[in-house]
Amino acid sequence: MVVRATTDFEFHENSGVLVRRRKGGTEFERLVKGRWVPIRTPRSFGKEGSRWSKKSDKQLRAFARKFFIGDLGASKIGADERRERLIRSAPWRIYDPPLKGGSTRSTRQEMFERSREAFAELIASSEEAVLAELKEEALLGYEHQRERIGTVEQRANFFLGAAGLTTSLVLANAGLLLGADKLEGIWRTLAAAALLVASLCAIAAGLRALQATMITFVRAPPNGVPRLMKRRRLGKSGLLQAYIAALLVGQHRLSVIADWKIARMKEARRWFVIVIFAIVVLTGFVLADVFFAG
Repeated sequence: MVVRATTDFEFHENSGVLVRRRKGGTEFERLVKGRWVPIRTPRSFGKEGSRWSKKSDKQLRAFARKFFIGDLGASKIGADERRERLIRSAPWRIYDPPLKGGSTRSTRQEMFERSREAFAELIASSEEAVLAELKEEALLGYEHQRERIGTVEQRANFFLGAAGLTTSLVLANAGLLLGADKLEGIWRTLAAAALLVASLCAIAAGLRALQATMITFVRAPPNGVPRLMKRRRLGKSGLLQAYIAALLVGQHRLSVIADWKIARMKEARRWFVIVIFAIVVLTGFVLADVFFAG
């Protein structure tokens, strides 16, 4: 797959974003949810100090194995695939950010199998003592990624409760703009602007926290029944190799999911800070109105 793809394209990566350009061409395509979509020239591409790096064949193999890429040389999305183009467009990527590396949420089973086979091949020549040590390290890494996901989902649940209370406070402050006790003059205009900012940011913060909690992904558990059945006839060394390979595949998948969830919570925190600041400013406008009216 990699050899065929690099015959026609050159690939570049920056922080998990993979783009390709046909050799001798100028148009770029980005891998989003397992499909290639046309994009403009990436920012800072080719400039001095740019973080974009060209991927070698070996690096592309590791990239495809980590992010479970089906076909690096696949054709780009056609003009008739309107829905596919829409859900991978820049506005939709802002609303619903994709996973790193162009990975999909529901990947095909054969991609997991191919990745396990690649890992098993890499460790096939290792001695039994080394395999035992690799098993312990791989298991620790797998459990660490599970903990990362569990922790961020727990934080998201608590955050949603706090965001709900803050949203109620924002709605209560809307009463300052209505009725007999509403603010007057310039303070009413400033309060309305602060309330608008707080409302929009509260929605954005709640949306990101909800995504971190509710959006589900296909995972690759190393001890699933199908994998146990396939390993039942292997010898001791082969069984250990297969188990380590499954652990590494599961760890890679969980790390991608955990990174995505943590990034959504960081965004939720940034939006929520603006909400708190806007409420503080709004309170200041109310006090100023009372002071000047008195």
